[in-house]
Amino acid sequence: MTDFTAQRRQLFLTEEYYLKTKEYNVEGIPLYLKSDAFEDDGYNCGEASRWQSITWIYDALLYLNYTAGNSIEELHSLFEKVIDGYEKQSEALAIFHKSKKPSVIATQNETLNILGLAFLLNRKDLFTRIHVLVNGEGESHTGEDEIINKFFRLNDASHPIFNEGNLFALGYAKLCDVIDHVLVKKDKETAIKYLDEYLADWYQMNKNALWFNSHLDLENKVSYVGYWAFEAAALVYLLDLDDRSLHKHLFYPKDIVQWIRNQKNPN
Repeated sequence: MTDFTAQRRQLFLTEEYYLKTKEYNVEGIPLYLKSDAFEDDGYNCGEASRWQSITWIYDALLYLNYTAGNSIEELHSLFEKVIDGYEKQSEALAIFHKSKKPSVIATQNETLNILGLAFLLNRKDLFTRIHVLVNGEGESHTGEDEIINKFFRLNDASHPIFNEGNLFALGYAKLCDVIDHVLVKKDKETAIKYLDEYLADWYQMNKNALWFNSHLDLENKVSYVGYWAFEAAALVYLLDLDDRSLHKHLFYPKDIVQWIRNQKNPN
């Protein structure tokens, strides 16, 4: 067994693939920055497309580094670059459309992962910026459904309540149940059962995601960077749940939960 095999956090990742994919992504950033291929047309903002591509790369590198077993500290700068990239997209679109900065974190999965990582990396200072990226400048495009709203309220209890009972994807209803069972019903035992069920369904729930089954063709592609339910891990940490029953799930990032708990309770 090599050191890489021992340290990796997901069994699909090989050292050869990791090095190849990391190099591919790192080399892509200056190419996108310098490229003159991103020109505006009547409908599309080239500069926004440039930064969308760069943001995807930073996000991929963040996931790849976590999956490879690298230290959690290495994720901090990458996470901030992801947020910076989203902001540059939004700014470019605002200039192009002569409008307020629009929402650019488009999907529920993306939003919950960003929010989850902000909690898990102890970057609550970024929530104001993330809120604008989800809802647009001046709430010009409200992207919050019930679960996203609950996540924002876990950071700030004064965050306004809206879209109660409305979900963009019903699969996230169990996460709402997890939060309510802890904060309202004071029942952590049932909450962890709901989280266990959520993780059991998590991969198939994301079957339409671009990354789904990306591990099946590592020889010809560089799209697999790891499958992680960071939103579930964030709830374990925030609600102080006993996660031992969740360690069996391939997609549960237990290491980052332990890391943030150690930061808060070093002794």
